Amino acid sequence: MRLKSVSFKIAVLFLVFTAVFTLFRSSMSGIFSLFYAKNGIPDANIGSIKSFQNIGIVFGLLPAGYLADRIGRLKVLALSSLVIATSFFHSNSF
Repeated sequence: MRLKSVSFKIAVLFLVFTAVFTLFRSSMSGIFSLFYAKNGIPDANIGSIKSFQNIGIVFGLLPAGYLADRIGRLKVLALSSLVIATSFFHSNSF
């Protein structure tokens, strides 16, 4: 019974973090689009940038699913969070 309680708490926590991250990603996507437009990047190029971001997500999910089966979901979530944070810091350094 205790294991089900812990599993339920982890599932709820994951759903909350997913919802918050989705809202953050959506709002940041619009802010980055405005930033690109302000700096003179043509609309067609902004569309390409957004497309490649989503393609990268799709291709990133494939190995993430494989790794989740091999080493565990929590380790993959921690690793992906580290990669996302590093990419944000790296992109903001330019």
